[in-house]
Amino acid sequence: MNLYPSITTLRSFLAYKFSVLRMKALRASLWAKLTGTESTLVLFPKHDPRLSLSRKLLGPKTIHVDQIVGTLNRESDFDQHFRPLKKHTLQRWINAYLMNEQDGWAPITVHKVDGHYFVEDGHHRVSVARYIGMDFIEAKVWEYSTQAKPANVRQLVKCTEKSSTKSYTTAKT
Repeated sequence: MNLYPSITTLRSFLAYKFSVLRMKALRASLWAKLTGTESTLVLFPKHDPRLSLSRKLLGPKTIHVDQIVGTLNRESDFDQHFRPLKKHTLQRWINAYLMNEQDGWAPITVHKVDGHYFVEDGHHRVSVARYIGMDFIEAKVWEYSTQAKPANVRQLVKCTEKSSTKSYTTAKT
């Protein structure tokens, strides 16, 4: 008895591999819901007050695939390991795989915050890279500097109550 499907073309083989990968992602997603854990991609912190308004283009860099943790806009298409969740991503996933085999990829576009990368363009390439076990990928990197706001200066103020042994802190403006 043959436990493996008959594979006639590379595209049908890749479609089978995609389906296996997608089923793993869907099972992991269901398990995460049952256990109350998170399995989705991290969203880019657009409204984080620590991010300065200035960002700078670092240009093409080779980055570690494991440092890519999130997305700007496709959190429902892939899980936290960039495994596909949606069936409609099949053809693009296969095309990304074949493109890597034939000509290689154009660099993906990522945004770097605190040493972590968030994908803007190239989700399918990252998914394929993780599937085939690539350690590094070429990326056009935008970096955000996260500057902590200076802490409020506080000073002790004597309490004006009858018991003057109490002190309170107030923010100095």
